[in-house]
Amino acid sequence: MFIDGANLYATAKALGFDIDYKRLLTDFQNVGTLVRAFYYTAIIEGSGISSIRPLVDWLDYNSYTVVTKATKEFIDAKRPPQGEGQ
Repeated sequence: MFIDGANLYATAKALGFDIDYKRLLTDFQNVGTLVRAFYYTAIIEGSGISSIRPLVDWLDYNSYTVVTKATKEFIDAKRPPQGEGQ
């Protein structure tokens, strides 16, 4: 099973419901042979505590293979910050 974490989170939020990841894993195990469950997501680098970190840790502890990618924020010196100069 491959989960695109950012898109799944955005979709669930837009529809107004929470995902039970433990039940999701159990349902896939009951349907057939589940070899691995991958959860892919990005983590903002240098932001201190990320809001997604508790979920990532829980998934890792509960049999998911979590794959993270660090993101970086780039500031364009030519553009004024949003809300200024408009």
